[in-house]
Amino acid sequence: MAQTKYNSQSLIPIYQIKKGVIILKDGSLRSIVEVAGVNIDLKSPEEQNILFNSWRAILNTLEFSLQVVILSYRLNINPYLTFLKNQIDRESNELLKIQGEDYYNFLTSLVTQNSIMKKRFFLAVPFTPHTFTPTKAAGQLSASFKNMFNFSREAFSQVSPISDQEFERAYQQLIIRQTNLAGNLNKMGLSCRVLDTKEIIELLYNLYNPELLENEALVFE
Repeated sequence: MAQTKYNSQSLIPIYQIKKGVIILKDGSLRSIVEVAGVNIDLKSPEEQNILFNSWRAILNTLEFSLQVVILSYRLNINPYLTFLKNQIDRESNELLKIQGEDYYNFLTSLVTQNSIMKKRFFLAVPFTPHTFTPTKAAGQLSASFKNMFNFSREAFSQVSPISDQEFERAYQQLIIRQTNLAGNLNKMGLSCRVLDTKEIIELLYNLYNPELLENEALVFE
């Protein structure tokens, strides 16, 4: 039985990225909103309840599926340790020098025994033009960000073209969803921002090349 050959591009559900929007091969759109994290453990019980209730209220008012994506990866702090060591070596105050060395030794021991992790939080806001029917591989909740990394060769190798006029109409509707969501998040006290085209490309490149993401360095100058 002959085997069908696929190139790497056919395995990726993304057709195009423009105006800060991902266009999937089924003709639907995705906007990516990054949300700043909050340490819930540092909040009082009352503040925690307010956050939970506010988030629940947002979800209950949504008329579309929303994908929450948490990106967690190891952070390379060796450049920071080098910077810190250089600063300590140049310190003339003996007391500050001793304190700096203690801090340096503490960090060195910490990263030797533990991985330093960094987390980023994203929301994928979807919109599908009425003229398009999402494929089974991109249906319902999985139609959003997560599904872009679930490989379905048959679905992803087929492209449903979207005209410039259709894109603009869908784009305007997506912006409305995105703006309303961002506004509600801001009311919760959560800062957020919409990724532009360059940032989306970098994000997707890192996700498809996790070994590069794992080596991201924390640098202080």
